[in-house]
Amino acid sequence: MPKNICKEIDYLAEGMGLLQHLAMGETFAGLRNHLDKSHGNPFREGLKKFELLEQIEERAKKVFGKDMEEIQYYFTSYEKNEISCPGKAVLLWNEHDYLKAKDVSDIASSLDKLSETEYCETFGSFLQGILSAIQEEEKDTQKTKEPFAVISRLMELDIPDSDKWKLQKIFFDQKGHQGNVLALLEKAALLLQDFSQELEALAEDFCRYWTGQFQDTSPSSYIQEKLHIDVGENPMGLRVCPNFMRPNTGSFYMELDDGGNYKQAGLFRIGIIFGEDFSLQTSREQTDTGYGHYASQVLKLLGDKSKFEILSYIRDKEAYGSELAKHLGLTTATISHHMNALINADLAKIKRIDKRVYYISNKKALGKVLDYSKGLLLGNTQDTR
Repeated sequence: MPKNICKEIDYLAEGMGLLQHLAMGETFAGLRNHLDKSHGNPFREGLKKFELLEQIEERAKKVFGKDMEEIQYYFTSYEKNEISCPGKAVLLWNEHDYLKAKDVSDIASSLDKLSETEYCETFGSFLQGILSAIQEEEKDTQKTKEPFAVISRLMELDIPDSDKWKLQKIFFDQKGHQGNVLALLEKAALLLQDFSQELEALAEDFCRYWTGQFQDTSPSSYIQEKLHIDVGENPMGLRVCPNFMRPNTGSFYMELDDGGNYKQAGLFRIGIIFGEDFSLQTSREQTDTGYGHYASQVLKLLGDKSKFEILSYIRDKEAYGSELAKHLGLTTATISHHMNALINADLAKIKRIDKRVYYISNKKALGKVLDYSKGLLLGNTQDTR
């Protein structure tokens, strides 16, 4: 799989990330403190990255002071899929397509060219992925060629009625909302460009570091090892880009046609805090304190009956979403929600075979947590009373 490690900054994508960050009411200082506690104070080089992020955040709060109500309306992420938000629905946001956009006028022009059928199909595709970044098999997806089909799909989503109503209003008055969202996005992109010198310096470091990381291994093997995602070998290659406003995430995007073939190069966005002192798979065993926090979170997940049953079912075999849904009597959307939590906690892995996503338990990680908990709570005693 040929790779292209980019040092160019995608100001539109970063602007979208900044707006979502502001809408959620979180702070980069809070994120840094959380990661410090969870992973045993790992940051050295990463401190200068957080310093810049906090400067950008402080400026943004001043610049967008009067816009916060509108930002929260359009950019508050969905509870079960923090990647998506209503603003992305307005723009039919596509990570691949908008890499080519130079400014918001390119996005507006792209939207204006859509026929009614194309608009319905694209909006329907957005709804299909709204609950989870992990997609079910595409062949089960029905085409939404007209408005009734779009609304029918919308009504099937496992989201609050208020969110359904908001999406319905956006669908029927996309033009009316488009101007609001593009104005906010342009404002965010211009704000970030004021920090272009500092961001470009970090992008240079990003390119240098990841060029070295991928020197002796293929990107697909690296992603499988670090993120437990089997992305396959895309003959069209992989584009690796820095992610500033979502600094602690690693996100992989791919597009397949109806035959299950790759439509274009894959896209791997990597948060900028990952580097010399904080790897993409930072060991949760760096310190007892850090691992203890992780172990307690895992035990909390295992206390959920559905997650416990899922891990039991995929203990020794792979299973896909609708299979798990049928076995547990749950919706596929609910299964995706549970799987996101299990994968983020390193308790499950995903594997793509043809056009279907399969899940399997990560017994090694689970075993470490249980052994750690047993030793901490019971010691080395052999007394089984």
